[in-house]
Amino acid sequence: MRPDTTSAIRAQLIAALEQRAANLDGAARCVLDARLTELRALDADARDEQRDANGASPVQSPLRELTDQLTREAPADRAAYPDIPALADFRQLWSTLRADSQLQQTVAHTPTDAGPLNSAALASRAIALMRDTSPGYLRAFLAYVDDLAWLEQLGTAGTATQVTAAKKRAARKPPR
Repeated sequence: MRPDTTSAIRAQLIAALEQRAANLDGAARCVLDARLTELRALDADARDEQRDANGASPVQSPLRELTDQLTREAPADRAAYPDIPALADFRQLWSTLRADSQLQQTVAHTPTDAGPLNSAALASRAIALMRDTSPGYLRAFLAYVDDLAWLEQLGTAGTATQVTAAKKRAARKPPR
């Protein structure tokens, strides 16, 4: 593997372990903290080796620099930001309301004269069955679909911005 790929994988592993460690206490937390220290040391050594091989410091994106700075400045005791029980209740309530709202929208948009293999009718029926069988799974599924729809909008917005910028550049060029 290339050094930049290994570094990226190690960074992902560090981020995942930090997230998991934030939810743990006791011996499990100590084990994860020790592993995080090892991984950070390996990451620093790899950067030093890359710096020595290139003769200069490696080029980092501004986002990576910001992430590194926030990691360095983060409090060692993450218990300073406890989870608020009322917030968990609010998240649960919001998730339930959102799932119900989406279900109502889905049922409202189901064609009444659709055949048995119509995709909209099948999706509506599947969601209704999911609601009856496992409401928790339905909430998780709808959250996943929401995230995918948001990413799709983000991608199309980026594409639309690029097309608009290309049109503006083309409009500024003098005709030949």
